[in-house]
Amino acid sequence: MKNYKKGLLAIMVLSAMSLMAAEEKIIEVNTFEDENGENLNNCSLREAIIAAHKNVAFGGCSAGDTNSTQVDIIQLKEGTYKLTRGELKPESAVNVKGATRYNFDKRNALTDAYPAYEDLKTFIVGNGSNRIFNTAQTFANLDLTDVGLKGGKADLGGAIFSGGNLSLNRSAILDSTATQAGGAIYVLAQNGEKTLTINSSLLEGNKATKGSVLAMDCVSNMSDSKPVISLLQSSIVKNGASDNQSILDFCGNVSATISTNTIAQNTASPSNGSVIKAISEGNNLLSQYSNIILANNTIVENDAYTGLYYDKNGTKQLGFNVFAYNGKNIANSKSCRFLNNAKPDDVLSFIAFNNALELNAEKCDLPKSALDEAVNDYKNIDVSHTAMSNILSNLMPASAYNVFLPLYYPKRYSTGNDLFDVSAINCNTFSTVSSDQRGIERVIDATLLLTPEQRNLCEIGSVEVMSLTAADVQDLKNTSLVTLVDYYQKIVDQLKKDIDDPDFKQYKIANQDDLSETEPYLNNLKANLKYRAIYFDPFKLALASQKVADSTGNQLLKRLDMDHYNVSVKTLGLGTDLLVNNGIPTVVNTGADSDLVCEWNASLKQVVLYRTSGAVTAPGVVGYCSYTLTDKENSALTSSGILKSTFVNIAPVAVSDEYSIGSGNNLTVIVNPLENDHDHGDGPENSVPAGKKVWFQNALSQNTAIKFEAMPAGLNFKAEFSGPCPDAYARDTCYGGNIEFSVKNNLSQFDYPVKYTVFDSEGMQSNEAIITLKNAAKNTNTSSSGGGSMGILGVFALMGLALYRRKLKA
Repeated sequence: MKNYKKGLLAIMVLSAMSLMAAEEKIIEVNTFEDENGENLNNCSLREAIIAAHKNVAFGGCSAGDTNSTQVDIIQLKEGTYKLTRGELKPESAVNVKGATRYNFDKRNALTDAYPAYEDLKTFIVGNGSNRIFNTAQTFANLDLTDVGLKGGKADLGGAIFSGGNLSLNRSAILDSTATQAGGAIYVLAQNGEKTLTINSSLLEGNKATKGSVLAMDCVSNMSDSKPVISLLQSSIVKNGASDNQSILDFCGNVSATISTNTIAQNTASPSNGSVIKAISEGNNLLSQYSNIILANNTIVENDAYTGLYYDKNGTKQLGFNVFAYNGKNIANSKSCRFLNNAKPDDVLSFIAFNNALELNAEKCDLPKSALDEAVNDYKNIDVSHTAMSNILSNLMPASAYNVFLPLYYPKRYSTGNDLFDVSAINCNTFSTVSSDQRGIERVIDATLLLTPEQRNLCEIGSVEVMSLTAADVQDLKNTSLVTLVDYYQKIVDQLKKDIDDPDFKQYKIANQDDLSETEPYLNNLKANLKYRAIYFDPFKLALASQKVADSTGNQLLKRLDMDHYNVSVKTLGLGTDLLVNNGIPTVVNTGADSDLVCEWNASLKQVVLYRTSGAVTAPGVVGYCSYTLTDKENSALTSSGILKSTFVNIAPVAVSDEYSIGSGNNLTVIVNPLENDHDHGDGPENSVPAGKKVWFQNALSQNTAIKFEAMPAGLNFKAEFSGPCPDAYARDTCYGGNIEFSVKNNLSQFDYPVKYTVFDSEGMQSNEAIITLKNAAKNTNTSSSGGGSMGILGVFALMGLALYRRKLKA
């Protein structure tokens, strides 16, 4: 799940201009009627597709993006678009977008964070006798986002006959039929590779003799077709019929990744039907170079003779799938079957790791070599004698808790194999999908020094169940407190602007909620600045616990905050290492100067780490703290983490100054640069520990922190204090106190820039700054323009700040 992000801190002019230009070129569809040029007052979907191709206004539609290399965006409204004039035939690349499924006025039911994710609101409906989209002859690329297709019918591709690249994102294909093949989609991969990507979408109620959901052309220009298929984080459920041959039918030189899906309760022929069919049959040949990956799927309760029907051709890779409990009432049914019920040869290119299979019941025929290679962390588990109800829930209907995709939740089973924490290897070994079907990140790389038994490992199937887990953090380090405060101040300022900006009214409630958290935090941070402190949010890297949301068994994540969890913190000390014995930590080589403090600040909602002396840590020395999160509803749910910290010196800041010299002061001025320079990156003056100095001092304890990098010719100076500079600059002289600058030639009309740096008490050098001695006698007869104008780039920059809001990632 891509979550809402807070307001941007800075705007680039070109980004703002690009955004404005892109918004102007979107073709807005404003009628649900299937018009075709007869009404200049309305823009229909059909007219928008024509306008996009011709790059001219058509019907009531604008021309869109007239750059022929660009994809036209067609924006639909919430509602149903019923086709009455036959299928739609895009002739150029289009991205058809429905009404957004994100609602920034509500929290997400699953994550309890903004925005809420809602059900589909936009549908394109066929008339029961035509398919909906056809690009088989035009080869146009088609993207569908937040759009449901329903009721398409044709010989090939009930909803979509695809000849170009096709993408479905957060969409659906429902109740569509093909009399020959591809009830939902038929892929025609001519003229090289053609991609089909289906992500976070629902495919339900589709039927076809072959490939109730997906089928494809096997041959392209006298050679194997090359479709590249990605079915990701989707639900393929309740498709097919008892006279259908297959649900997903693969052939040609196909490269298919089927990852993190629920494939369930589909129906195919009880005598020869398959859920996934990948064999050479007649003229439908499967290439020896084909590759099919099945990863992190839950493939259960399908009513078919075979789950996966495969032959010797190509490579098969199966990892972290629940592939069982299929064909319950069908004689001789199997979840995995080799061609013609033969025994698969051990030389086949076949990998099978960490799957839940019915092995002892002979419900899954895999090469013996593949099973023998799956040992230790790669071992498959046998669920032959485990009832499905012991390890999986019922199929949960679409709801806000499962991002409106029917799925199964894994269940813990104390007396047998279950699907939890089966392996420490990467959960997405076979796939690039790093989160589960709901978008919850699969995190397995936590170390958990204190409670290694609580480490989250990979679940089998499409759903990962999260347990409360505090993170061990290895490399905490203090940063500039000035930068930290400025960062949150910019967020607060941007949020206030966005709240008042009518262009961003859809984000107003979410922004107000962010502001109600961020502004008090900023005020508390300013009031609780500790010298060289580290501020750590214990919830930021932790994993939330998961709980049952309602009586039907839906689950949600318990938001990580002080409303749901208690936080406790313990100082362990400074040392060179940490040993843990039975959960008890001991710091190695703790010295007499172990002045580390680790404390929980409830007003900041953060752990604060600092040293009472304000000293930096010596090389090889680390500060150690532990912290514990405890569920407020169930104190038995608790997890602890280790924080490793080092403290460094933040460079001081030299601030450029400008002073006027002239005949009135004999071209002489007395300045004290340190009055404007500061070391607030380490901490404000009132936070400096007792006895610790801010600036570098000479042997007389006088501030001599200023090193002049260049002194202009014709300028004299004398300083109140002086002495050797620190460390590598010890041969140079540093100065402090009041410094008098005087110009040798009192008739001079030149300005005098004096470059300098400053050193803090530990010898850290600042940035270079400039003291500018501005000669008032210069250009006394030259007038200058007023300060009321603004350049055009400045105007655009302000426009960018007003118009840009970080967009939700698709």
